[in-house]
Amino acid sequence: MCIRDRYTTGKGASAVGLTANVHKDPQTREWTLEGGALVLADKGICLIDEFDKMNEHDRTSIHEAMEQQSISISKAGIVANLQARCAIIAAANPVKGRYDSQLSFMDNVDLTDPILSRFDILCVVKDEVDPDVDFQLATFVLNSHIKNHPNNKNKEGVKFLEDIETTHRTNNTISQDLLKKFILYARQYVKPRLSEINKDKLTKFYQELREESRNSGGFNVSIRHFESIIRMAEAHAKMYLREYVRDDDIDLAISVMLESFIQSQKFSVAKIIKKKFSKYIRVREDTNSLLLHILGRLVRDQIQYMQILSLSLIHI
Repeated sequence: MCIRDRYTTGKGASAVGLTANVHKDPQTREWTLEGGALVLADKGICLIDEFDKMNEHDRTSIHEAMEQQSISISKAGIVANLQARCAIIAAANPVKGRYDSQLSFMDNVDLTDPILSRFDILCVVKDEVDPDVDFQLATFVLNSHIKNHPNNKNKEGVKFLEDIETTHRTNNTISQDLLKKFILYARQYVKPRLSEINKDKLTKFYQELREESRNSGGFNVSIRHFESIIRMAEAHAKMYLREYVRDDDIDLAISVMLESFIQSQKFSVAKIIKKKFSKYIRVREDTNSLLLHILGRLVRDQIQYMQILSLSLIHI
């Protein structure tokens, strides 16, 4: 969905591999400059897996790239400033192997405040047991294997496992190529401006959130997070190809930032903060998906009951 992207892992990445490297060419015997993953992903996305496994020195090397969107080099007589205007998506594992909701985000992940404050959003992904979600996930994986089998290239006469949600889902999705063109067009030509927005609400929210971060713990809220709210609001306006950022864009950005802050807290503290900032939380419930979820469960229960009933009649 982007012009270019780069993938790397925490164990397989170093400071020069992420930023830039100066080395002597074996043939010309001259010093040459080579860009790292962040430079090669300029105007794209850089994916870093196992972020917690990186050396602290290597993580510190990307501070400038995440803050200034550029990398400064001054080695072997070469002075350069390389563009690194890319989004960074990093994934890290908890220290104890499983996320503990009774502890804060800082206690679960071995990462420092300077690097965490440079991310716009912190997402806590938990592997929770849910029979219906597990059923949908297992069905999706099985259908994916059936679809990608070498003998099923023509996709004619291929039988997939029945999925209650996908069966009732409307077929109004756009193709991946059209989605890619839409994203590229929005990124290149749409530049929303901040004009008619509730600035008092935005500044008041920042003041309240900063005060709460000092009292409750979690990650420290700084001016970088205020800039993150503005970037997310502009990104939401780009999705609708708007020329101006509206109040609903600001409300969504505030809701996302608040949800990220709440997830970084202990479970007991998170409930108190969620109640305190309830006026800023934007809730959009899809009642159709909820009814479809209940209907799918009823259908599966009815099918199991009919199967058991038919087996009982056969034995009789």
